Amino acid sequence: MGTNILNGVAGWESARPYRVFIDESEVRGYTIVAVLVRPSDVHKIRTILRTHLRSNQRSLHFTNERPSVRRAVVSDIQQMNIGIEIYHLDSPPRVARPKILKVLARRHRRSGCQQLVLDQDDSVLKPDKQVLSQELSHGWDGTFDHLHAREEPLLWLPDAIAWCWCRGGEWKRMARLMRPVEVPITL
Repeated sequence: MGTNILNGVAGWESARPYRVFIDESEVRGYTIVAVLVRPSDVHKIRTILRTHLRSNQRSLHFTNERPSVRRAVVSDIQQMNIGIEIYHLDSPPRVARPKILKVLARRHRRSGCQQLVLDQDDSVLKPDKQVLSQELSHGWDGTFDHLHAREEPLLWLPDAIAWCWCRGGEWKRMARLMRPVEVPITL
């Protein structure tokens, strides 16, 4: 098997360069959504997402958006050339987050992943850095960063998908049309 394919991510040949953008939800357990984006698509996707901002709005946050904006963003996401991974545990965040980050890091460290970008939450910054440094220190040439959503529009993607997935009902059905992969958490 010369080509490294991420299991389940349809058509995602992981030897080619990509970046991963990560956000979480604490609704119904703990869920992390990782969105895989090719460097060649970064600018185009940022531009599309910014069209949904109101004047003076710095970022999209699905919890605060009107249903019409949510539907428009979801419609755009469904057309994007991205990979989506969903990691979930029915555990409190302090237990679930490090376990999920370990699995996520191991999944992407021997691939074309150039960068992991996590939505910045100062309360988990230090433990995140410890987990990721430990898991990515050997044989990975990429970087990991914590940024605020206002600094990186591509963080709006996992926020939107996590909100839809965890909201359930019609929103989860729309999220399923994006062909996410549910990654099992085994350590």
